[in-house]
Amino acid sequence: MKTRLIPALGAEGAAAIGRALFDDLWTRMRTLEDAKIVLAVTERDPEFEQRATSVIAAEIWPQGDGDLGERMERALRGGLERADAAIVVGSDLPGLPLRVFAQAREALHDHDAVLGPAEDGGFYLIGATRCPDGLLAGMRWSRGDTREWTLERLRSRGLSVKEIEGWFDIDTPQDLWRLEEKIARGEISTPPVAAALRAIRSARSTPLRPISVIIPMLNEEARIGRRLEELTRLEGIGEVIVVDGGSSDRSVAIARSFANVSVIESKRGRARQMNAGAAAANGEVLLFLHADVSLPCDAAARIDQALDQKGAIAGAFRTWTVADFGGRRLGWVLHIADLRSRYTSLPYGDQAIFVDAAVFREVGGFPDQPLMEDLEFSRRLKRRGKIIRVPASVIVSGRRFIERPIYYAAAMNIFPLLYRMGVPAVRFARFYRDSR
Repeated sequence: MKTRLIPALGAEGAAAIGRALFDDLWTRMRTLEDAKIVLAVTERDPEFEQRATSVIAAEIWPQGDGDLGERMERALRGGLERADAAIVVGSDLPGLPLRVFAQAREALHDHDAVLGPAEDGGFYLIGATRCPDGLLAGMRWSRGDTREWTLERLRSRGLSVKEIEGWFDIDTPQDLWRLEEKIARGEISTPPVAAALRAIRSARSTPLRPISVIIPMLNEEARIGRRLEELTRLEGIGEVIVVDGGSSDRSVAIARSFANVSVIESKRGRARQMNAGAAAANGEVLLFLHADVSLPCDAAARIDQALDQKGAIAGAFRTWTVADFGGRRLGWVLHIADLRSRYTSLPYGDQAIFVDAAVFREVGGFPDQPLMEDLEFSRRLKRRGKIIRVPASVIVSGRRFIERPIYYAAAMNIFPLLYRMGVPAVRFARFYRDSR
């Protein structure tokens, strides 16, 4: 079961996606020629094994004990006892093209090992012609640099390695969201997963509180389209309002191409733009979203649950910062910025702050100041009631950190401290140059 999908889909929904991913991959693999297919399972499940062997003539092996690396190493070694080369591949790879197996086989003709890089920084396929003891034991898993660590480990054991075409797997609700986009655009065909997603969406209920999403925008043509596509498929959203602060690129035209999105204009400045959006909103809850921040697919339900808590008037998500467009080389460095979102009681704007609309009006909205408007707004909210930290993450672009890492670290840590000590926000403005 895809356990990290349970908070968004529930246990039954996560299990349904897991079954659909299995059916999609293994149905494709039945067409592979000259390959012995083995299904390595964590625990014996007669019903599942019957389904698996009915799809393809797969042999069932127990994975055994140990961490992921030890179990994969055991599978590799078992395969090498029966053949000159063995390939291990995950079962959560929607639409995986069979050409990657041909690429892997060809790579193993003149290399000791082959690796299929995954877009999350790990790998989806590993193969070898020999497997020294401890090859994958004690590895670093589920990290942005897992692939790099694995390459280093293989080479340190004397294996020559070749990488093949990359692909992506499904671990989180955000991965599912991206898959839905690819299916809708016709980039991937995966009938079992598409059917499971349709069934899950039709069975889910809509949260009670209507939500207005307000996006302040300035020259965001590279991102606003994708953000609005995400929001049109998000359950529980009553309306989306984009507030433009004078964009000189195609941002406004892109936003207006969405029939269910309202686009209004305002003087430049996030505080002014967000206040203008709030004045035009009709929702019971106002959600302020930056154009480079992606919500989890169950955001509306989580907001509803957060505001159900006694004394709650507002809330915000944790952050998970990534490099734009699949870049992963900065890895853990980008996630230093995320520590703040897990401990602070005063959320920042990139945490997708949401608030009861009536309370927003009572506290006077965002203060009209050049910087720290989100921090000052959070201080106002905290004096009024409880701010809930939602135990789920929004995906945040690391573009500002990448462009100016030293400044960004200061902006996230030192500037707020000085502001709380009484230094006016206008004093920081001359040091600030937005990298949008």
